[in-house]
Amino acid sequence: MRFSARIALALVFGVAAGTAHAFGPHQELDCLGCHDPHYAKAQKLFKVENTQYPNPRTGKPIDGISALCLGCHNLQEYGGAGVRPIYLHMTHPVNVTPNPKIATVPDQLLRDGILQCVSCHDPHPSNPNWRYLRVNTESGSKVGQFCATCHGAKADKKFYGAELAQGNIQLFSSMNESVGAGTYALNDPKLVVSNPTPSYIQPLGKYENSLLPAYMTAIQKPWVFNSAQQDIPADLQKLKEQNAPPKPGKDKRAANDPAAKEKQAQANSALKPAARTASNESRGVLDNL
Repeated sequence: MRFSARIALALVFGVAAGTAHAFGPHQELDCLGCHDPHYAKAQKLFKVENTQYPNPRTGKPIDGISALCLGCHNLQEYGGAGVRPIYLHMTHPVNVTPNPKIATVPDQLLRDGILQCVSCHDPHPSNPNWRYLRVNTESGSKVGQFCATCHGAKADKKFYGAELAQGNIQLFSSMNESVGAGTYALNDPKLVVSNPTPSYIQPLGKYENSLLPAYMTAIQKPWVFNSAQQDIPADLQKLKEQNAPPKPGKDKRAANDPAAKEKQAQANSALKPAARTASNESRGVLDNL
């Protein structure tokens, strides 16, 4: 899909979501907007990923969960899909270790000690909050209530009330299937922000980030049916080599093995009567034409 068409589709989703779901347009994308169960290219069965965009705070490409978010939310020339792009040079820092003098980030919101996009957002459609933030800001009218989660010393506590004490802040999460999506206090054991899972996804080639389900783009690529050697992951390549039939004339030990020769001779002799029968049947069919 061309860039302009992709943007148009994004705007349509945005308008529809703006009227039906004020909290964001992911509702209209359905699960396959971000994930694909058979043609994933990144962890968490994500069908989009952006490892090109440099992190202005570190100079290194973005990685982890944030790279998945930027697979859509960046311009095509910067590795994204052009959907509501953001620019890290103008954005709250991500993929950094928080400085406690600047922000006291609850441990529950970090992944391996790193602040990521999902530290602030839960992007799943079950999140009713504005911009998929983890804190209810009353449609954005009380954003300071959210900011105070990590920057409490700077917030106007008289305006927002006593609930700004960090222990009383309620955070949304959809990541605990045993209790369901909901809002939980920081000290509530039911609050689960992330579930570590092994990253095993190794796509057999590259395909573009797109709003379209991956099975509509990846399956058209020739490497799906005839994988290029350089695209095959090392473990699959090893398995392929192990299962490859031996090449003729390479196995000298088998060629000099009397038992193997006898077995092959028996197989050949068993084939001859069958071949003669098939030949006679074919001749009979021809005679009757």
